[in-house]
Formats: sequence, C-alpha cells, structure tokens
Amino acid sequence: MGKHYLYIGIFAAMTACAPQSHQALDNIASNTASDISCKSQQLESKLYDGLKSYLIEQQAIPTADEMKAAFHSQVDKLADENSRMTGDQKTQLNSNLDQLVDSLLVEAPTGERVTDSATLLQLLSAIDVGDRSTTFRAYMQDRVRANFTALQKTVQSMSLDCNTSSSTSAVAADDMTTPSPAPNYDYNYQKQQATAAGVNAAVFGERWAFATAYQSCQTLTMEPLSSKTPNIQGITITGKHSDGIGNKRMISSLAKVDATHPYIKDVASYGESCFDVRSNPLIYDYGGKPYVTTAASSPIDLFKNGGDGTSVLGIDCSGFVFTSMAAGGLRLKSGRTLKASDALAWGSTSYVEPQNNGLTCLSKITVTPTTSLHAGDIVAVQGHVIMIDKVGADPFGIANAKTTSDCSALTSKGFDFVIAQSSPSVGAVGINHFVAKDYLPTESKMDVGLTKYAYYACLAKINNKSYTPNLGTLSVVRHKGTSDCIDTRVALAHESCIQSCSSASFAD
Repeated sequence: MGKHYLYIGIFAAMTACAPQSHQALDNIASNTASDISCKSQQLESKLYDGLKSYLIEQQAIPTADEMKAAFHSQVDKLADENSRMTGDQKTQLNSNLDQLVDSLLVEAPTGERVTDSATLLQLLSAIDVGDRSTTFRAYMQDRVRANFTALQKTVQSMSLDCNTSSSTSAVAADDMTTPSPAPNYDYNYQKQQATAAGVNAAVFGERWAFATAYQSCQTLTMEPLSSKTPNIQGITITGKHSDGIGNKRMISSLAKVDATHPYIKDVASYGESCFDVRSNPLIYDYGGKPYVTTAASSPIDLFKNGGDGTSVLGIDCSGFVFTSMAAGGLRLKSGRTLKASDALAWGSTSYVEPQNNGLTCLSKITVTPTTSLHAGDIVAVQGHVIMIDKVGADPFGIANAKTTSDCSALTSKGFDFVIAQSSPSVGAVGINHFVAKDYLPTESKMDVGLTKYAYYACLAKINNKSYTPNLGTLSVVRHKGTSDCIDTRVALAHESCIQSCSSASFAD
C-alpha cells in the first residue's frame, strides 16, 4: 500500500509542476505576441527576459517544441483577432518564430554543450548583450540577429490591432512580487562624499560591493592581502567543473574558515540588519554568479546561491566586476538599461576586446607621457578579470627609467597599485584587495601583459608620445563616463548593513 501512495505522490508532484511550466511559456509567448501586434520595439527584450525568467524560476530547460507550440497558439489568437492577417502571413510568422526558437533553444545550447538551465541562462544572457568572445558565439550573434531581422520584417509588413490585455496579468504579477526599492539615502550620501573626495563611480561601486559582501565597514580599512597573508583553512577542493579547468570547492570546516579568513576572523558579530557571514561565508566559487531576477528592480544578491557555480556562496571574477560597476550606476553597454540580470552576461574574456562583445561603454586606455593606470580601470585576460582599487604616484614603477633599455627591464616587482577581485588566492578567499606586485607572480598571463603595459607607459614618458596598447591577450579598459553609459544604480541585497560606514572608508 505504501508504494501506491508513493507513486501517487510522485505523479501529483509532476502534474503540479507541469501547469506552472506551461503557464510560464504561455506568458513568454503572450508578451512577445503583444509586441508583434503593437510594434512597441520591445520584442527582443521581452523574449530574452521571458526565457531568462523561465530558466531562473523553473530551473529547467524548455524544449523547442514546447516553446513553438506556445508561440503558435498566440499566433492563432492574433489571426482570430485580426481578420486582415492572411494565411501566408500567419505561416511566415510561425516560420520566423520557429527559426528563432531553434537558434536559441537548440543550436546555441548544442554548440556549447549546455546540459543545465544555469549554463543556458548565462549563454542566452551573453547572446542578449552581444558577446562575441568565441568563434561560436560570434556565429550565434549573426545567426540570432538574422532571425530577429527576418521576424521584424514580417511584423512590419502586417497591420494588426494592438491588444495589450493578454500580457497585462504577467507584467502586473512581476511588478507585485518585486516592488521597487525605496531610495537608499545613505548610499547617495556616501557616494556624494566619495565623489567630492575624488573617488570615481567605478571605485565607489567596487568598495560598496566589497563592504556589502562581508557585511563589514572594517574590511575597507584593512591592509590589502600580500605575499605574507596566510592561506585560509577549512576549504576543500572536491573536483573539477565540466570545463576541466575550474575547481569545485566546499567548506569542510566552518570553524577553521571563520578563524583564518582575513575578512571574517576579527568580526565578533553582525548587526540586526546584516547577513551572518560567519555562518555562511562567501568564498571563491568558479563560475559563480550572484542571484538575480529579470525584474527591473531586482537587486544583486550575493547571499543567495545563483546555481551556476557550486553550492557554496560566492561569485567569480566577472561576477564581482559587474556587481561593482552596477553598484556604481555604470552601464557596460551604451543605452542598455542597467539591470541585475546582466550579471550573468559577460565573462572575463569579453573584457579583453570590449567593443566586440557588447561592452561599448568601455575602451582600452591610452598611456601618455604623464598618465597611465587609474583607479577604476579594469584589467582582463582570458580566464580572469580584475579592477584597480588604488594606484600610487608611480603605478608602473617607471619614474627612474631613462632609456628604452630601462623600459625593457621593468618587472611587476616595481608596481605600486592595489587590485580588487574575486579569486582563489590564499586558499580560495574570493572577493579581496591584493597588493599587485605580490599577486601578479601567481597569475602569469596578467603579469606578462601588465609588464608590457608598463613598457609602453615607460616609452610614452621617454619619447613624449602616447600609445594605446593592443596586445590581444590582455587589455586595460576604462569606463567612458558619458551620459549614455550612466544609469540608476542596481541595489545590493543586505546593503543596509553598511549604512553606518564612515565616508572616509569609501574615499580613502
């Protein structure tokens, strides 16, 4: 008898989930169909956001056939409501939608060997923002762009009645479940004070994210990590990720992590509004991204697992860089509304050639006879991306160079700047500030690339010329700061914990 109850329970669970899945697909199709009839030029964003919401909420990959069926049903409704739609137009519209679905849900995941919803979520996010960091992604950009162009051509050829009632319920539900957060006046005050002290938005965003991650103002005044910092104890490598590169990690001893983690060990307790980091510390999580939704008001939540790394809390290098820029109110793509869900879009390699990968608000720096590296600059190689937190008076150590031979002899041992990053350093600390000259010997690609930048900065000084290094393997990029690249900042979950931080902490 017990078996029968078990079978009934399993069947009930399956059938309970199925209607939610179908309803979610119907909502995607309905919102897209609404744009087809009203021609409000939001078709792409509605489709991408709908698919991303599905992947986040359902934690499953919809089949192409299910998505096509939902679209066909909505096209049937459009035809019923619009007597002017011809049979040929209906057929063409279905064909365009089928081709687009095949590209997004069949060809793209097959080409990158996607097997889970979290990985597909990152891939669709990357396609959405224009990432071309690999040959296949460049191909998919052209493929999907052609699909959307063909679909828009068909849509523009039709004269349909605009009926928004079909998508109202889905939009209203989203607005009700994720209300717009109240303005954080402490954030605004801190940013104003930091700006007055000469701190740019990128650095302020990075420090705001840093302090929020550890729920502590104290972390901002601590000395950066160095070659003398001991390794954290209590974190164990359990295997490799599916790419064969990144390590999977788990916390094997919480007591040891709390006792040895440089940003946690001296914190006795947390305030009432704070997340208890000691009970669930953030460590380095290869491939890990913060938890987000596609809602316009979604915060970036560092304290909820995004499901794309491992079960530990923590984010990877590109997740931290995006969080920093978003917290500072800086768009990465010109004109694109800044939203939390784009934390899933760009990987480290995208920043090496930013203009090719949708990062149109970033450009490679030019070294001049008097200027080179700035705080807030982003440094990227394939596999890692960091931000510059502080620079000394002579960041590349070129003050005493007199000849080109001196320039050629430069090494990172003479560098004077501090980096901000999420990395597996000192036993998988995760988010950290690190003295560059001590960190770079552990990251050979960055060491070699930044040494070449130092060489060009040195040449600029000696020859009284300006150079824009184009190494191909490493880039130093800077936010443009233009009006089309500035937006309302993205809030961070539990940021209220650091509202009492002194302004000097962010401005130092």
